[in-house]
Amino acid sequence: MNASGENKKQAVREAAFMGAVTASITHEMQNVLAIIQQSAGLMGDLLHLSRVDSLKSLGFRKGFQHHDKFSTLIAAMNEQVERGSNLSDGLNRLAHVPDSPAETTDLKSATGLLFSLIGRIARKRRIEFVLEPGEERLPLKAQCPPMQALMALYGVAQALIEALSGCMVRVAVGTAESGLVVDFLLPEGGAGSPPVVLPESFDGGEGAGRPVATTQADRIRLVFPPCPADAAGG
Repeated sequence: MNASGENKKQAVREAAFMGAVTASITHEMQNVLAIIQQSAGLMGDLLHLSRVDSLKSLGFRKGFQHHDKFSTLIAAMNEQVERGSNLSDGLNRLAHVPDSPAETTDLKSATGLLFSLIGRIARKRRIEFVLEPGEERLPLKAQCPPMQALMALYGVAQALIEALSGCMVRVAVGTAESGLVVDFLLPEGGAGSPPVVLPESFDGGEGAGRPVATTQADRIRLVFPPCPADAAGG
């Protein structure tokens, strides 16, 4: 086996290792978040009982004087637990990608997963990626491995984050004559937006299933080959 083939095998083993360890950690994170959520729930129950006892005593028994502050704190804790749980779930899904033998990708699911993971990166430039609901009811499956699809989607998102700031980027997943497409729609149809240039390092992968990126006046489009069954059905 040549050096290139051995390097690829090594990269696959490393990705599988990172995925397995990350998946294990996300399970532990979920356990920690569950305990915090249960504790917040218990605090809320105790505050509620304190207020009920005060009402029953017609005010002779004073309630907890910091009731409102603690109620606000408990609400904030529950909000952050939900946020952490969503992040942990997304990271867990990403961690399982390298050990999946799948050669097809549900583009809506992959795009939603990516945006849930890169939210902080986008927020630094005050950019929000919004996935359009679309008209397609069935999953749009591309003939492309999930990791390859995610890397291509991230490459486009990264280029937009570096070029734009303080705006919303709508993203539509659908079909076109060229295949399945993910359109990153530029704000205001591209009017007044600085040029968005894909980095030279952008790589849609190798083989017949590789996605192709094209830059248009109002969007950057990623074109994916559809699964044979979907293509036949169209």
